[in-house]
Amino acid sequence: MEIICYACGRGEYPENTLEGIAHCLDVNPEWRIEMDVQLTKDEQLILFHDKNALRTTGVDKTIKETNAVDLKNLNAAYSFNDGISFPFRKKPLHVPLLKDVFSKFPNAKLLLDIHTDNPKVVGLLHRLLDTHFKHGDFYLVSEYDHIVKSFRQSRPDVVYGVPALEAKKLLVSSFVRLDGFFPIKSEILMVPEWFGNIYVLSKRILNHVKKRNKKIWVWLKEGKEVKTITSAKDYHRFEAMGIDGVFCETPKKLFHELNEAV
Repeated sequence: MEIICYACGRGEYPENTLEGIAHCLDVNPEWRIEMDVQLTKDEQLILFHDKNALRTTGVDKTIKETNAVDLKNLNAAYSFNDGISFPFRKKPLHVPLLKDVFSKFPNAKLLLDIHTDNPKVVGLLHRLLDTHFKHGDFYLVSEYDHIVKSFRQSRPDVVYGVPALEAKKLLVSSFVRLDGFFPIKSEILMVPEWFGNIYVLSKRILNHVKKRNKKIWVWLKEGKEVKTITSAKDYHRFEAMGIDGVFCETPKKLFHELNEAV
């Protein structure tokens, strides 16, 4: 199975930071690194998950209404808690632009999760890839179907994750045994094992994906919070189910557990 470092390994380093990416690469450079991309007021692509900066930086600023220079100067690690303290409040980490990621880590395997519905992101990302990551290894996913569709029209060679609407149609139709009418167009179905109280990974879903030669990547839970795998036990459980990839937010912990078992 492939291992994807969720939010740049947010369980061990602050999410969506250059330092988090470097940490994931130190653990295993072959693992893919997932990061969230948004668009600033001055049309810069920046690493952020939420629409607002408050949760991670402690500052109430809406991403799309703020210029990149003002966001970059926030402490991306302000709210990071290592279980004992907030270690980066006195050692702040800058919020990175996506071009910083491309320039600093040209050989990293990336999963770009587009968190803006602004169609301008497609052209801006194209230009950034052509100038800073022309031969880079990246996959692309977004909850916004029109973003994936637009990008796919100009870059059919890219590996895409199934967008939200397509995934919902497949999952809902599977419960009434009509999923044959909703084949997966993208290469990878990315879903949680549990969505609230609903168990997603039915045999029918797994068979649907395999029958069409697609891949399926999973995490544990989706709801108010996202929970990814953190242990070798969960890794091997999904491996036995025939899952193709798993999201993990504690890459160092998982790496050590997997190697201890060898």
